Amino acid sequence: MNKSRIILITAFSILFFNATYAQKYFGKSYSSTQVVDEYYDSANIKKAYTIMGQTELAQGFRSLEKCQQNIIRLAKKKGADGVIFSIEEDVYGTSNSNNGSISNEKKNKTTISSSGSTVNLKQKKVRALFIKYD
Repeated sequence: MNKSRIILITAFSILFFNATYAQKYFGKSYSSTQVVDEYYDSANIKKAYTIMGQTELAQGFRSLEKCQQNIIRLAKKKGADGVIFSIEEDVYGTSNSNNGSISNEKKNKTTISSSGSTVNLKQKKVRALFIKYD
């Protein structure tokens, strides 16, 4: 394989990986911060605050710890003072399965049986609200 083809494949792979797993943020940005407080329930926040934005990560995260670290890194970059984390499970579809069988064991008598099941298809999402203390 020639050198220019290897470089092209590598560049395409990097761009594809970054586009696929890029973290999206919706909200305001401030000067970056060094320390971000972590919360898992807004009732635990004792200071007055304003929600400055939010982000979410769906499927694609390998571990919750790495996901949390990525969100904290983004929060620092966007200037958040704190993050309120939550995990949600969204149902994005259903899968139906039906089975049937026919038995002719007895003469002139046919037995038919069937069964079915429906399963919800779920996707976990980590949501994070970025906050700024008043």
